[in-house]
Amino acid sequence: MTKANTTFNLDIRDVELIENALNSIITKQSSTINNSADNRNAKPQEDCPVEAKSQIAELRDLLGRIHNQKIWYRPKNAVTYIGG
Repeated sequence: MTKANTTFNLDIRDVELIENALNSIITKQSSTINNSADNRNAKPQEDCPVEAKSQIAELRDLLGRIHNQKIWYRPKNAVTYIGG
């Protein structure tokens, strides 16, 4: 039986693309929730906002885990460092 791959070789650009895609999905789902709240008279699907909120929470959690795995660079010999 094969084992799951636990090592991924992603560069900084790959991670940035993933983060941007996740943020785009969160934005889309947020607008779905806002639109369903604005169109209460149009009878949106009952589960749509609940599913969207659940997906948003899951994606935010994933973005947080990606953020926490980053190694932040700070020069050791610089007296004053202004991050960019």
